[in-house]
Amino acid sequence: MDNDKLVPNANWQTKQRGSNDAEYQIYLACADDGKGMDITTGKPLKSYDEWLRS
Repeated sequence: MDNDKLVPNANWQTKQRGSNDAEYQIYLACADDGKGMDITTGKPLKSYDEWLRS
């Protein structure tokens, strides 16, 4: 290839931020409107199982 900047790196990986439990806690901390509702959807916060399936 003429442009090696467009060649995907075989070792590329998204950085991991933590366990699913830690990610769920981040979701709760960021999305909770203080009344148990999701500020982005206006719906009730997802349970852990609902969040995992989403």
